[in-house]
Amino acid sequence: MLHVETVAVDHPLQGLVWLPEGKLRVLDLRTLNGQPAVATCSAPAEVLALMRDGAVCGGAALGIAAAYALALAARRPVPPVAWMEALQPLMDELAAIQPMAAALQWALGIMRQTVVSSKPGDDMALRLLQAAQAIQAADREANQVMARLGVQLLRRHKASVHRIMLHGYGGDLSGGGGGTTYGVVRSASAAGLVGEVLVNEARSTMPHAEAGVFELVRDGVSASLHADVEAGRLMKYDGVTWVVVGAEKIAANGDVIGPLGSYALAILAMHHGLRFMVVASTATIDSSLPDADDLRPDQLGCAPGGFGGGEMALDVTPVELIDAIVTEKGIIEQPDEGKIANLMSVRQLH
Repeated sequence: MLHVETVAVDHPLQGLVWLPEGKLRVLDLRTLNGQPAVATCSAPAEVLALMRDGAVCGGAALGIAAAYALALAARRPVPPVAWMEALQPLMDELAAIQPMAAALQWALGIMRQTVVSSKPGDDMALRLLQAAQAIQAADREANQVMARLGVQLLRRHKASVHRIMLHGYGGDLSGGGGGTTYGVVRSASAAGLVGEVLVNEARSTMPHAEAGVFELVRDGVSASLHADVEAGRLMKYDGVTWVVVGAEKIAANGDVIGPLGSYALAILAMHHGLRFMVVASTATIDSSLPDADDLRPDQLGCAPGGFGGGEMALDVTPVELIDAIVTEKGIIEQPDEGKIANLMSVRQLH
């Protein structure tokens, strides 16, 4: 049975925690700016429901949660020869939650390979738990590296003090810990490089934007919430120097599939002479997708007249509008297909 409780606002922000008793603890992102709620899951269906309902946000967090859901599923007695057959329906359901989340599909690929490579007599529950924990640790390490590299990039293009516009949630609860975009601005703020962070709120990003401001302020970062329709005015009059976004998937040529509104912000940033940074691990890079130009709105979670299903609404930012992509393997400035291919040839973390 799913158990839900509240935690104090000063509780460490750990989105997904495997408990010693063999259950998964999930901090509900939707409640972060109020009285944070924690759900304790003992069955994969409970994790699946939280993922579908938006309690877990971001491809990396979805991937980690999916890995733990499979670890929970493997605690049931199943004949060893039938493990793949037994787990495949759950894998399909997990993959369908956000098809464009490359990090989710990457994590499921690792879990699938763990099952396929197992030997008779292996403890499948233990193997899948270890794989899930490794995925979470790798994402946490990647976030730490990206935060350092993002600070290096900001130093390289130093203003008297940076004023950063953030779009989409990339905080502690978006993956294994530390955050992607939020990790960069948090580290940059601690280094004295950031004066204020402007967090965009749009229909497609509520309530995550409010939760994001709560998280940043909680960590001592000067942050404020603004409607996305104010972005142009803020860029023109309020000294914004960088727009920073995350990614659900990056095509081989550098096109970025990210939170709805990223494309419009990239156009505004180019018009106003601002720099546009994408922060995402290499798990989001899909080398099998040449470019994202021809993706249809329904493939991006957007239906005519509104947003489709429970998926996050996404859009495509063309590579020519992007100044830099920060990954755990390095920074790509003025990205293109050749630079991304070179980056992916470097063996590290992912």
